Amino acid sequence: MKCRNVFFAGLVLILAISASGFAFQEKPAAADVFMDPESLVRGLYAAVTFDPNTMADWDYVKRFFLPEAVFAMRKTPTSMVVIDVAAFVEWFVSDVEKYKMKDRGFEETVENLKLTVFGDMAHCFVVYKARFMTPADTPGQIGLDSFGLMKKDGRWWIVSVTNDVVTSERPLPKELL
Repeated sequence: MKCRNVFFAGLVLILAISASGFAFQEKPAAADVFMDPESLVRGLYAAVTFDPNTMADWDYVKRFFLPEAVFAMRKTPTSMVVIDVAAFVEWFVSDVEKYKMKDRGFEETVENLKLTVFGDMAHCFVVYKARFMTPADTPGQIGLDSFGLMKKDGRWWIVSVTNDVVTSERPLPKELL
């Protein structure tokens, strides 16, 4: 069960880049979500949330990331992996099927956010909760994402994402509670 929770947390961002092939859930196109770093990060979590029997608009989700974005993700309880966008997509496409996410729906909410901005760069820690929408009492998994952001061409972009999950052996740092 612990291993399943660890992999579940990795699904959160993998959804963000996954390939199409599902019925898409319409999300309003909000161009100003890209105009400041907090809106960008919060917008990503909203964009990867979808109701059962729908799927997020992955073309829209891809617009949050620079094409060269790098992901460092929890792969197993004892290892991390550094991957590019293409590898991230491949990994997640198989997890969508394995966890029946299309049927169950998926919700990711920001529990806490700590943002630092300096000029055209920013860093953001996000404590999130990821869960399947059905059954309704699914407790979800708490995780921590670390975003490297930059302003380029008049808008903000996600440059890097590092992800880990909260466990009893690896609790959240006090400053992020």
